[in-house]
Amino acid sequence: MPVDIGVGEARRNRKVCLLAYDNLCVFEYAMALEVFALERQYDPWYTLRIVNAGSDEISGLGDVTIRPGHGVSEFDNADLIIIPGWSSTNTPVSDILKQAIINAHARGCRIASICSGVFVLAQCGLLDGRKATTHWKYVKTLSEQFPDINIDANVLYVDGGDIITSAGSLAGIDMCLHIVRQDFGVDCANEMAKQLVMPPHRQGGQAQFISRPTGYDYKGNIAILLDDIRENLDQDWSIGKMAEQSRTSSRTLQRRIRLLTGLSPHAWLTTERIELVKDLLETTNLNIQKIADITGLKTPETLRHHFKRLTGTSPSQYRANFNPA
Repeated sequence: MPVDIGVGEARRNRKVCLLAYDNLCVFEYAMALEVFALERQYDPWYTLRIVNAGSDEISGLGDVTIRPGHGVSEFDNADLIIIPGWSSTNTPVSDILKQAIINAHARGCRIASICSGVFVLAQCGLLDGRKATTHWKYVKTLSEQFPDINIDANVLYVDGGDIITSAGSLAGIDMCLHIVRQDFGVDCANEMAKQLVMPPHRQGGQAQFISRPTGYDYKGNIAILLDDIRENLDQDWSIGKMAEQSRTSSRTLQRRIRLLTGLSPHAWLTTERIELVKDLLETTNLNIQKIADITGLKTPETLRHHFKRLTGTSPSQYRANFNPA
């Protein structure tokens, strides 16, 4: 059941438990410390406890060593538990840690995961039938291991009320600011964003950061065709033209392209065109009409429609983010 969090209620001193585990994801761990452990002008602020996932001494990247002073019993009266990544996608969660997390959730504690930390929640069974996100590179693994999770790979975080999941590492800061915004209000979150030198709310989602593959491990006329299309995206590419050029039937063409790319020919072509749009927005000052001509999208309206659908942001916002000049 989602937790009802009002700003007035949340101004009491909220207890946050930050999980530490061996082979710690140091960046995710540090960003949670930055947000919830440092003293702020709001009083009372959060009280943070570092909770041991099982080892007396925790190691992390860069020869970092941490000696957490608290066990999972701290979860018994926590208001928020943060899981800052996880050591690997196939590292099992101990029965003791799993039960402590399940019990905390059952009594109404909010639980937030950053990046690969979603695999801990998944192993606890807390995401079955629910919407969640993670870093785009883990989406396939997560969906294969836990097919009952509704994964949204195009957002920075998913707030389910009692459970919040974030995408790739830096998206964890977006999620933490979101939590502060819920607990202490917009002004506090905005002030903290200024201190972190980042926007209080980033536009779009992680889809805009995903790079396209540069080649295909596939032999035959279809691979040659796809390479040719990518070099000539400004041309009109009908199914008939693709089939003729690859010397195959339209039905066979569609089947082989879907087998190779996971997309229909039209969806693949549109995706490739939008990837070229991204490249041109990042590296040139060409106007939208010219970019639409070069990429074969023809009109600014068509370009904006597909760009928003596939990246979660507008061309102008994307350019502002990646090509400020």
